[in-house]
Amino acid sequence: MKFDKFTFLAVIAGALVLSACQTTRDYAFSEWQEMPIGKSRFNVPSVSSVPVTKLEQNDRNNGQVQNEKWELACGQGYVTLQYTFDVWFKQSVEQDLDNREEFTSHFRERNIEVSNLKKVSNQNGKSMGYMADAKLSDDTSCQVAMFGFRATSNSKIYDNDRGGIDAVVNAIYCGSKPLDMEKLTSQITLVENRDAYAVAAQNLPTMECTPKAKNPEQAS
Repeated sequence: MKFDKFTFLAVIAGALVLSACQTTRDYAFSEWQEMPIGKSRFNVPSVSSVPVTKLEQNDRNNGQVQNEKWELACGQGYVTLQYTFDVWFKQSVEQDLDNREEFTSHFRERNIEVSNLKKVSNQNGKSMGYMADAKLSDDTSCQVAMFGFRATSNSKIYDNDRGGIDAVVNAIYCGSKPLDMEKLTSQITLVENRDAYAVAAQNLPTMECTPKAKNPEQAS
């Protein structure tokens, strides 16, 4: 069967959300819901150098963990994020994100080879993780990142790990137009004024997505 890059990236995006660092034992996820781009909890649409063409959100444990998934350039890439609304990630999560071997194996397990690793930084302060060049099994050139950062500056309801990180991000992009991964990782932040952001998002670059043709095996 011919390698379908777009299907692979969509599957990888879902896997990266589910495999991202968890903080509680209960995995009660709500259904994914497609939302207008302007409803983003984080500013990915405005710091991505390629258009965001779809936004999906779900929650875990009644909103304790909020997940977002942005489709880049009609499925040429994805950014996924977990945000712990009222707690911090454990220090062990930070240690894993700061481990080069963990980063490499995270993608290798998904048949993605990475090279040219570079540590990320974030304008909000505390951050850890890496960005890298990557290749899929069909030799497609991509860019990837896996990192965490502190999105909230104030205290949480459950503040036992104060000073830690509260957002974990995975990104993969294999499009023809390069993605400015350094800008994405350094400038991603929590949207504070949702109403204002929804208005501003209406002026962001857009991209018309055409329906993807079915594979012969899928045709009826």
